[in-house]
Amino acid sequence: MNLLGGEPNIEGSDNTVAGRHGGVLLQVVALSAFLLLASQVAFAWHSLRGFEQVLKPQVALKAEAVARSAGNLVGFAINGLGIEPERLVGVDTYFREVMAANEEVEFLALVDEVDGILFASGISAAGIEGLGIAGGVSEPASRARSEAITAFFPIALNGAATAKVVAGVSADYVGSRLSNIYFDVITVIVVSWFVTIEFIVFFMNTQITTPLKSISMALVFGRNGVFSNRLAVRTRDEVGRVISALNSLLRSLQHRYEDFSFEVREIRNAQLDVKVADRVQSVRQNVDDRFRFTGGDDIRPVSSIQIRIPLFLMMFSEELSRSFLPLFVNRLVPADSNFTNEFLVGFPITLFMLAAATFTPIGGAIVDYVGSRRVFLVGALTAGAGYAGTFLTAGYYDFIFWRLLSGIGYGLIFIAAQAWVMKNTQIRRRAKEMSVFVGAVFVGMICGPPIGGIIADRLGYEATFLLSAGLSLISGFIVNSTLDESHVRRKSTRVWFDFRSWRILIIDPRFTAVTFFAAVPGKFVATGFFFFLVPLRLAELGNSQSVIGWIMMLYGVTTIACLPLASWFADRTGKYSTIVALGVALTGLGCLACIPAIGFLDGTWAIAIAILSLGVGHALSLTSQLAIVQNVADSHRGLLGQASAVSAYRLVERLGLMLGPIVAAPLAFSFGYEMAIVGVGVITLAFVPLYLVTMHFAGGVSPVAQGGE
Repeated sequence: MNLLGGEPNIEGSDNTVAGRHGGVLLQVVALSAFLLLASQVAFAWHSLRGFEQVLKPQVALKAEAVARSAGNLVGFAINGLGIEPERLVGVDTYFREVMAANEEVEFLALVDEVDGILFASGISAAGIEGLGIAGGVSEPASRARSEAITAFFPIALNGAATAKVVAGVSADYVGSRLSNIYFDVITVIVVSWFVTIEFIVFFMNTQITTPLKSISMALVFGRNGVFSNRLAVRTRDEVGRVISALNSLLRSLQHRYEDFSFEVREIRNAQLDVKVADRVQSVRQNVDDRFRFTGGDDIRPVSSIQIRIPLFLMMFSEELSRSFLPLFVNRLVPADSNFTNEFLVGFPITLFMLAAATFTPIGGAIVDYVGSRRVFLVGALTAGAGYAGTFLTAGYYDFIFWRLLSGIGYGLIFIAAQAWVMKNTQIRRRAKEMSVFVGAVFVGMICGPPIGGIIADRLGYEATFLLSAGLSLISGFIVNSTLDESHVRRKSTRVWFDFRSWRILIIDPRFTAVTFFAAVPGKFVATGFFFFLVPLRLAELGNSQSVIGWIMMLYGVTTIACLPLASWFADRTGKYSTIVALGVALTGLGCLACIPAIGFLDGTWAIAIAILSLGVGHALSLTSQLAIVQNVADSHRGLLGQASAVSAYRLVERLGLMLGPIVAAPLAFSFGYEMAIVGVGVITLAFVPLYLVTMHFAGGVSPVAQGGE
């Protein structure tokens, strides 16, 4: 028996008690988050200080070793072979080979005390003179200056040091290494913080909040005279003992009622006076009318948050490759293809979205028949197989097949998780409850790209796909262990989204507006700009994989930060359609920050601003879009189910996901990555007036049915 949102008097009381549970949960999460963050920051600060103190001496030693190695060979040519320093041949080439083998060393030079600079690679003569390294040196040495770390190795001729080999590492290299370490440390802190919070909330919900909620519900039923229910929650901790004691109490009351009924029956049968017997029977009937001790159901409180950790793990596994996927595909593109390189790079992303779009409505129909848990399990196993195959991929076409398989799993998982949230959502809190679903997706977007970038930098691209496969299996295991749908009555009739349902939705202008003119452009800018163009543009600007992942993390962080306030404001005001319009406009306007005429913005900073705007825009629009779709389904109750309506919404939404790379690729080929981003923004903004006009003609509908306007 699912008692979530039961009778009004029970629902109201339960929400009060649940609110207190939420307060305790919030306090525990806040305290844990503060302690974790404080300890991580303190440890990171101490470690980074030590690393910085060790880095420069180690770099100096490396430069000295390179100078000694090169100096020995040059010295052999001068002293052993008798070649005068100025007559040496091939020194520049040799220096370049040494530098290629030692990435830390940025320049090598041979300096003669008499003739000055003889050979140099990686630095000009003026640059060497500016470092002040002319002059004699009689033994190997290194010197740290603000501009560079230089090492010297003397070359003796006739017993006197007349020349020296100079190896140098600029301060920019040291700074870049420190910056990369800083980015990686910040990334690990942020990701571990989010992951820890997610698991704390999940644990508190499953082990404490949900059992306490069942106790609260049992007590509320008891206050209303219902003692026939039993608590189906099974835990072995302290809360479990309380539940066991409460179940024992309810059984005891039932046994006493049975004894009472037996005694009343015996007393009534023993009466000779009919009026007395009727009076006894009346007392018995009054007790039965006021109280209920038999025929109850199991109390199985459910929560939308139960799906959050499995969904987060799946999103995390998919987002691990987000920061480098176009670059990875670029390595696999066949050289003899008749298509442009940009098209071939974007094609697997489009096919992935096509597979997800195709199986979203299929999954939505199957969910009503077999339940969310089984559909999620199938999706997790399918996606995991796709990731494992990608790890073993041997070429471009193999990669396409495995991405298609991953897309199928992604579509099934997405609709299964969303259906679970919808089934356990109260009407007046739709935007807030859907933020649980959207929040899990975006926390995965926060954690995935930067961690994937770090792994790709150190272990290679393929290692991230192997990790993704493992996370998919873990996600399926958690779903199988935590989601209980034994009490759900599943449909045994139609399991497909038929033409009549499509016709009902398409002729409804609210559905047309929110899908074709809001959801489609929102997803179009997500794939065209964020998934496809951002990694390529940031790599073109010279950013490392770790930095690219860190910048892409801003999207998820911004969305998560704005999502609670946006969903609260949407539910509070009911102006879902206006909030959606504002969100779509922001996603398009952000791309305009990359216009080259905006000279005060560096290319990387322009991308960051566009990503921040995209995050705010999606935080505003996503939950409100889902609330409008659910309200549309409610206005056609009896003809259309919520799962079917949302499946149709997701299917149309996927058109934007597929169109993003298809449109962005030729724009990038013709105008470059920067102007392609601007073009994507302009196209997105063009949908805003269409959305507003269509919603305007949908006026005259009640606020609840229409979504607030």
